[in-house]
Amino acid sequence: MKYSKIIVLLILWLGSSVAVLAQDDEKVPLDKRVRKGKLENGLTYYVQQNPKPEKKVELRLAVNVGSILEDDDQAGLAHFTEHMAFNGSRHFEKNELVSYLQSIGVSFGGDLNAYTGFDETVYILPIPSEDEAILRKGFLVLADWANGILMEEEDIDGERGIIKEEWRTGQGYSQRIRDQFLPVLLHESKYADRLPIGKMEIVENFEYETIRRFYRDWYRPDLMAVIAVGDEDPDKLEALIKEYFEEMENPSNAKPRESFPVPAHKETFVTIATDAEAPGIQIQLYYKHEARPTVTQGDYKEALKRSLYSGMLNQRLDEIRQKPDAPFIYAGTGYGNFVREMDYFSASAAVIPGKIDDGLTALIQENERVAQFGFTEQELERVKKSVLNSAERAAKEMDKAESTSIVGRYVSNFLGGKFAESQDWRYNFYKETLPEITVDEINALAKELVKDENRVVVIIAPDKEKDNLPTEEKVLALFDAVGQVQLSPYEEKLLAEDLITELPVPGKVISQNTINDVDIQELTLSNGAKVFVKVTDFKNDEILISATGKGGTSLYSEEDHLNASNAGVMVNVMGVGDFSPTDLRKVLSGKTVSITPNISTYGQTISGVSSPKDLETAFQLMHLYFTKPRKDLELYEVYKANQKSQLESAQANPDYQFSKQLNKIIANGNPRALGIFDPEDYDKINVDRGLEIFGDRFSNAGNFEFFFTGNIDLDTFVPLLEQYIASLPGDPGKKDDFVDLGIRTPKGKTERIEVGTDEKSQVIMLFSGDTEYDRKKAADIAYLGEILSIKLIENLREEIGGVYGVGARGSMGIQPVGNFSFSIQFPCSPDMVDKLTEAAWSEVKKIQENGPSEEDLNKVKEKRRIAYEENLKRNNFWNSQMSTVRAYDFEWEDILNGKKSIEEVTPERIQAAAKAYLTKENLLEVQKFPAK
Repeated sequence: MKYSKIIVLLILWLGSSVAVLAQDDEKVPLDKRVRKGKLENGLTYYVQQNPKPEKKVELRLAVNVGSILEDDDQAGLAHFTEHMAFNGSRHFEKNELVSYLQSIGVSFGGDLNAYTGFDETVYILPIPSEDEAILRKGFLVLADWANGILMEEEDIDGERGIIKEEWRTGQGYSQRIRDQFLPVLLHESKYADRLPIGKMEIVENFEYETIRRFYRDWYRPDLMAVIAVGDEDPDKLEALIKEYFEEMENPSNAKPRESFPVPAHKETFVTIATDAEAPGIQIQLYYKHEARPTVTQGDYKEALKRSLYSGMLNQRLDEIRQKPDAPFIYAGTGYGNFVREMDYFSASAAVIPGKIDDGLTALIQENERVAQFGFTEQELERVKKSVLNSAERAAKEMDKAESTSIVGRYVSNFLGGKFAESQDWRYNFYKETLPEITVDEINALAKELVKDENRVVVIIAPDKEKDNLPTEEKVLALFDAVGQVQLSPYEEKLLAEDLITELPVPGKVISQNTINDVDIQELTLSNGAKVFVKVTDFKNDEILISATGKGGTSLYSEEDHLNASNAGVMVNVMGVGDFSPTDLRKVLSGKTVSITPNISTYGQTISGVSSPKDLETAFQLMHLYFTKPRKDLELYEVYKANQKSQLESAQANPDYQFSKQLNKIIANGNPRALGIFDPEDYDKINVDRGLEIFGDRFSNAGNFEFFFTGNIDLDTFVPLLEQYIASLPGDPGKKDDFVDLGIRTPKGKTERIEVGTDEKSQVIMLFSGDTEYDRKKAADIAYLGEILSIKLIENLREEIGGVYGVGARGSMGIQPVGNFSFSIQFPCSPDMVDKLTEAAWSEVKKIQENGPSEEDLNKVKEKRRIAYEENLKRNNFWNSQMSTVRAYDFEWEDILNGKKSIEEVTPERIQAAAKAYLTKENLLEVQKFPAK
């Protein structure tokens, strides 16, 4: 009997083990909603019908080709090829493609785009689908990119300057630092010599046939995928792919698409990279691994475990960051993939001068602490709750997800074999798998992720810190020293489970009515607060929250400016009720709640998001921010010390110096318009006074209007509103207003700022002034910005080749008085500032003298029309519109008149706006040049 039982138990155990192994070996299924196929020529395709947004299809052409495949004489030409896709193809002449797409509402650089990486090139094209001719033309565009780029000599030469300007934009301390450590990180691999931007000596001088050779060799169907996700019949989408792509042929002697591993190394590489303009000190530890497989459910589980590990370790590092005399300003870990053949586990930190050894030691020690003692069950349960909650939310939103959030998964699946499972599959997998994952399994990862081999240490610092930086030998000794330190286990802090233990006495909803035109509920509370609720079904698991009140820092004296302007930051740093920010994150694990208070110049706000099931928690947090901001001088002193240190380190950074000087110019001498740029300003802030001001700004709920949008059950919502918002102190008869502080941007002048050593400039043309607010004129100046952007791209980029990016933007506001603002901005070479500024003025004058063309105006109108129709089914649109209606005293039905407003805009109105606002008298021109 005993032997029989043993045999039976053994058979059962083996059977269960085999079942688990079978499950682990089973492939992760592709999202069941997608149709994946392959044409005879080897081209892969993915097709999925998705109803949001309506009448639009997201198209992608993914090419399994990047800079890694370039020959030595082609460095930069994978990226150059991507640019040439917009410069003339079999069916579209140069500039015709961009112009056509703009005419159907697809903006260049915003919607229409592309990118080139080490291993891939991806073309992005959202296309309206309600008109079959337009949809078909979208597939024609993709087919031309795949097999019809013309590569005309004149067009190639014209694009050289644009690529050079893109390269110039990326120059600076970060590029110089990267050039020091990247060859070490990518040790003896081809990747180290194949940055996608390429080598400018090749970009500027390559023979035409060299780029054509790259295109012929690598742009072929067996290395391509077409992805189509959107509001269209999948049979039609599949048929269009076959029609436009099945005739493509692979070259007869096709080059093999090789892989390029990053060689392993036993030793630890240490790179100490310094630069005069580096803004601070950073430590980066990389533990390199061969790329992990992403095929089976076992692979999926391992990826989940790595995510849990990083989540818990990051929580520990965040707690350390907030301690007095912490070894780092901030720190974090993660598992990632830098190039296709190399994964890594990384730990990084920013430290103050003199703390490099401490920071590096802390990063090493915390992983060693896990290796020795492990994580706690409580830590694991918290992070499990968080990842399960995220998966549950995604599963709930499957039928409401927009196509842009879906299409990228299939791009990654094709290019790198990444998982492209459905959200409900992931949620069910998590539900089944998370309870099985033990703390011991996670703890075992400490020795798997962090090893002595394939280790790279990167220390980045300003030149002035050179004498204080550790040597390579010292860094290596720190790793050895950690093993000699007697560590102690992590101690779990006990926390209250409830945010509010004693419920407030509820108030009342004293009136409620429906604004029928827009189906919005307006409620008035007994404390004077107004509440506006828009119930929607746009998302299943989302409620957006905002609250606004007038006053802000404008109600306090100049002497109180720093206290008032930092009061909101203080509270966010110190916490609320009995909970520090770290405690709050722990208590809220597994919940979808985020609430943030803020005090600005002319008002105070609360903004956030919640899932319907966690709405009470969101209400509790709002109540606590109004009534119980937390004082924690220790936390604030840590924050202040870190801020001061970062500001001190940033003084040598040219981008920071430019921002500092630009801010002072725009402030026009008014101290109330200045942020904190000097470290000593933090010593002038009084925490008690800041908390007093915060309490004052949030003392009267009757001074606020609250806006809620999303999947709201009013029967549940109203009692919570009465319990937590109507119960707040409030005086219905007292309504604050803001005070005009006289902050105005200077006009009629030009300022020159000289910073940095790189040969790059920036031009900012800022037009501004006081004006009576008018909604139609506000639309006109906004349209003017979009139209002028089109013309500036055509002239400054495509004709002159002097910029990579350029844009214009216009708006009107009512605070502190009616005002307008319009800007034109572009980076460029210093020797091109005058020419390009003159060219920008030329485009302005054309519109002033002749108005915009109907063609250009219609491009903007079509883009606006599509955006408006899509926005009408988005929660964030409605939440912001409710707030805007109340702030600007609009009529509620104005929200639904967007289409009419678009149709009413005329060239004459745009011309009048250009004449009225874009004048030399209204202009502040700021030019950035390198320091002499």
